[in-house]
Amino acid sequence: MSNEIVIIDTLDEVREFLHNASDAASFREIGLSMIVRGEGAARAIVETLEKLKVERGAPVTVLSDTTAKRYGDLDVLDVVLEVLVSAYRVDVVKVTASTPASIVLADESTVEGAIEDVTGLAPRALVSVGSGTVVDIGKVVARQLSLAHVVVQTAASVNGFSDDQSVLLVKGVKRSSPSRWPDALIIDPIVVAQAPLAMTRSGLGDQLSMFSAAADWYLTDAVGFDTSYSPTLVALMRDSFAGMGSTSRELGEGLPVAVASLASCLALGGITMGVAGRTAPSSGTEHLISHLLEMHADALGMPSASHGSQVGVACVFTMLLWRRLREHLTTGDRRVEGINIASRESVFETFAHLDTTGALAEECWTAYERKARWTSTHLDDVQRVVSEWSSHDHAIGELLGPDGDIAAMLRDAQAPLSFSQLEPAPPRDVVAWSIANGYLMRDRFTIIDLAVLIGYWTPDNIAALMKELDELA
Repeated sequence: MSNEIVIIDTLDEVREFLHNASDAASFREIGLSMIVRGEGAARAIVETLEKLKVERGAPVTVLSDTTAKRYGDLDVLDVVLEVLVSAYRVDVVKVTASTPASIVLADESTVEGAIEDVTGLAPRALVSVGSGTVVDIGKVVARQLSLAHVVVQTAASVNGFSDDQSVLLVKGVKRSSPSRWPDALIIDPIVVAQAPLAMTRSGLGDQLSMFSAAADWYLTDAVGFDTSYSPTLVALMRDSFAGMGSTSRELGEGLPVAVASLASCLALGGITMGVAGRTAPSSGTEHLISHLLEMHADALGMPSASHGSQVGVACVFTMLLWRRLREHLTTGDRRVEGINIASRESVFETFAHLDTTGALAEECWTAYERKARWTSTHLDDVQRVVSEWSSHDHAIGELLGPDGDIAAMLRDAQAPLSFSQLEPAPPRDVVAWSIANGYLMRDRFTIIDLAVLIGYWTPDNIAALMKELDELA
């Protein structure tokens, strides 16, 4: 091994925990073979490939982008290449920005271009060096070409490094699409701690989504739309995060130990989503809001704030919404009304300004329609949950935890707490549009779907929540 501090975690403890759970039969197998972590892990790339049975001398392709990433005084990509060429025949494929804002998008053309470029090199293995978007593309390429895949994570920015899903831009719409588990994930504190602080704070925001998302996951199970909710998987994610609250200040300062700990939590979050076979354990209302902010910026060729920073702010907003709606549900007889289900025309009108061809709106409607059809035939099931809310409220409260704790962690880490604090900050009318309409882009039942059905999701209530968020920040 290149460095005695480097350890190889084959995830045996996690596998055993899941195997022994009462709901183990509903889980998918962990497809990630190992996490290689510790100072110097980036230099252990040859040993990692050998453990994956990639013989020395074989062709290996490295996938990255054009953004420099630090490894001490060196560049991460240069370090990886220097080590690799000692044992393999190495080629490099770099994905480039396809937008005026110089942002690499995981859209159809970029992904297809990466597949074509890598195919032409006929490698035995793929090494992705980068943050979220590069790795999402790499996972699709590895799946398409059936390649051994090693991910060298360059920032603790999102939780999607370790699962078999990729966030792709499909007809202008953010979609979690099946891809492929990486075979190995390399987390080197020397690398992740030198990423821009904004990316680390973004990772904290993405990690915190497990609180609001878990409540949404419970809700969709309660109404019967998606009955996959697992207390075991919720516990797995939260146990790993238990000590992070006391280190949020150090995290915001980029201290290596804290950043490496966050990266490990994010990795476990990704594994949890992969085992669940869906992103629901850590993706709910807060992600819908973030996705619409990103879709709006992408459609107009404008930069947007990092995904995780938007998720963190939207998570606090969603916690405030949950608090208000829980109070609303416990103080009167609320009725579910099918007339509140959106029509095809209203969905197209909502998204028309983002794409004049109608393809984006059609993609959103295709997903939302599945939810709308189910809801229209299961209004009694949703009404039952509303009428029996007292039997669910405690469980929801336990999943959410105190919303002040989440806000305090973001504040201590010097992460954004309001949409106006994002960099760049989206226009307020765009924020209001994203909040109001996020539920229309995906077939996932969330708190906003419930709020819509009982007539709570009004412009006045949305404005009041936005004001409360600004005051909290």
